[in-house]
Amino acid sequence: MAFYESLAPFYDEIFPVNETACSFLLSFFENADAVLDVGAGTGNMAVALAQKGLKVIAVEPDEAMAEYIRQKAVENNVSIPVHIKSMQEINQISDQVNGIYCIGNTLPHVNNKEELEYFIRKCYERLKSGERFILQLVNYEKVLSAVEDFSFPVIQKGGITFTRQYKQEEDKIIFTTNLTVNGDNFSHSIPLFPVTSSQLVPLLQEAGFEVEQVYGNFARQDYSKNSPALVVVAKK
Repeated sequence: MAFYESLAPFYDEIFPVNETACSFLLSFFENADAVLDVGAGTGNMAVALAQKGLKVIAVEPDEAMAEYIRQKAVENNVSIPVHIKSMQEINQISDQVNGIYCIGNTLPHVNNKEELEYFIRKCYERLKSGERFILQLVNYEKVLSAVEDFSFPVIQKGGITFTRQYKQEEDKIIFTTNLTVNGDNFSHSIPLFPVTSSQLVPLLQEAGFEVEQVYGNFARQDYSKNSPALVVVAKK
């Protein structure tokens, strides 16, 4: 996808490892034999967790991003199997694991509710009994309630400027990014399916999960309609 190919070389500088997120995931997966990172991006979190001793299996649909994961694993002397698969192809991964996480607003890349339901069911099948499925995404309840188009604060680092804007269009959100690197500009738009808490929690429960916690960020603050994010911890 051109959207991610242009972003990949600068992804780590724009989105460095979130240590709070890393600690949050470790608190649930510390004793896991293997965890699945769905939508692993350039592998920042996968590598960080692997360095803590976890066996992480990365799932990433974009080949450019997947190559960054492989390179980063070699550079950091950790082993991370990489599957170039979409969320809808997770059933093709035979590994049954002790944990699954899908963070960084990956989940809204499904096209509709049916794909969301399918992904959740297949994650349930991949998990061993008693293990956790952790999801983190933008709080679309907040985005959808905005009177005007919603945008996050501008990210500026060195010669890089990165903006994100969300515009509602029928049942989708058009996600537009603008990346400026030393004067060169790259702009892309992709449709996202705006998954909300009121939609996600019942679907997890219908699939058989026990929804243990719903947070507004990785710092474990209570979720509200004004939270920046939606973080859900579900147990099989």
